[in-house]
Amino acid sequence: MSNPNKNKFIASLVITAGLILPLFLPAFIMMALVKLLPNEISYSGIMSLILLSIELFIIIGISTKVFSLVGLTEQKIDELGFLGLIISVLTSFIFIIAGYYWMKTLQLTSVQLSSTGILIIAVITTIILVVQVKILEKLE
Repeated sequence: MSNPNKNKFIASLVITAGLILPLFLPAFIMMALVKLLPNEISYSGIMSLILLSIELFIIIGISTKVFSLVGLTEQKIDELGFLGLIISVLTSFIFIIAGYYWMKTLQLTSVQLSSTGILIIAVITTIILVVQVKILEKLE
């Protein structure tokens, strides 16, 4: 009898993580990496990291909307199979990097990342989010 309750708990945990992780994942990664790579990441406070994460989330959302207007919807990506997964991963990766440099150019963030730092954050964020999406798809 405990097995259905355990499955419900795991499903609710994964869904809650699906709501929170995309917003705050880059901030969590930057806080963890600042101890390992102090020369790559510098920030004025935790709030600046959280704001950067939210801004990156908004930029990825806008890019997804632009792709759907062009005709590259999630249904089309699913139909493409592995190629669709590669397209999705590469676009997320590119928009994280481009979004950071865009915000840095417009001085919308006080977080300073080196080229290596933003690449590391973009790779880790993209991998974790793709794994999370695959887990959520299996729960459906």
